[in-house]
Amino acid sequence: MIFATRLLLTTVIAVLPVFSAAADLMRISVSIPGPGAASYLPVELIPKIGADKAEGAELTVLFSPAGGISLTEMLSNNADFAVVGLPAAMSVRLKDPRVVALAAVNDLPLYVLLVRQGLKGKVKTIADLKGKTIGLHSNSATTKTTSQQVLELLLRRGGVPPDSYRKVSIGRRWESESSMLRTGTADAVIGDEPHATRMIEEKVAFPLVHLGDPQTMRLFAGAGFLRGTLVGRRDSVEKDPNKSETMVRILQRTLKWMASHSPEEIVDKLEITTPEERMRMVDLLRAYPRQYSKDGKFSSRQLSETEIFFIDSQLGNPAAESFRVESMIYDRWAGRKE
Repeated sequence: MIFATRLLLTTVIAVLPVFSAAADLMRISVSIPGPGAASYLPVELIPKIGADKAEGAELTVLFSPAGGISLTEMLSNNADFAVVGLPAAMSVRLKDPRVVALAAVNDLPLYVLLVRQGLKGKVKTIADLKGKTIGLHSNSATTKTTSQQVLELLLRRGGVPPDSYRKVSIGRRWESESSMLRTGTADAVIGDEPHATRMIEEKVAFPLVHLGDPQTMRLFAGAGFLRGTLVGRRDSVEKDPNKSETMVRILQRTLKWMASHSPEEIVDKLEITTPEERMRMVDLLRAYPRQYSKDGKFSSRQLSETEIFFIDSQLGNPAAESFRVESMIYDRWAGRKE
């Protein structure tokens, strides 16, 4: 009996530090579009490489169908933070001054303007999309997602004004995008990686414009804008700065880990089961090493490009044309570089 009691006490004492450590972890939640979107891969990696635990926190990743919904989740206190395209956050900021940007996640945006395969040879330039049906992930005139801003700007600069094409709503998931292109319900969409690469490989669509192409970046001012960005609510940041600082440190730790590991090592952590999907992601990481920030710092040059892109994409919107991105940058923890 005495032995059993001692054994029980020993077990309890041994387990107590484990429960105590778990209880002491800071709980953090972040909403991102996904799962599986290449731009937000760093956030999906955080719990898989233990970057959150290393900073004394436990991160819960909440997935949403689109960046606008992730922003709504954050603003509604259903998530502590969101990672979305900075232009989308800027669009929301026009109406809600609480939105602040805390750290850079991406470096190079990889949007692709895709045209259904049946139009190959007929559509050779953006201007050839006049009169066609364009699939939009969002069709809001007030709060525009980054992909909507990219698509509308590319079309307008290519000689396709808003009233010269038909619009149809399209889901972000592979099944929705590929089905609408295969059936001709949509003639073109803005694709995201790795879906865009898969559509090209399976001849569902062909690329007309790729923002990751250096030639595109030379032709379109502002094409190197900051996409994936950690955003929060100013009131929450000021109320609990420790949580925001911890989240920024977790993100920076993850980005530094990615910068020091091979594409194969990164994809191994994602635990992708399909060989084709795994190789597609490895090839994507290898082809675009600039896709992610290496340190989470804001680049003054890139912020300037983002502002140029945003103002141009919001042509005719006085509030957007007078907006300055610096008003929402909170670089206290992430830092700044040229």
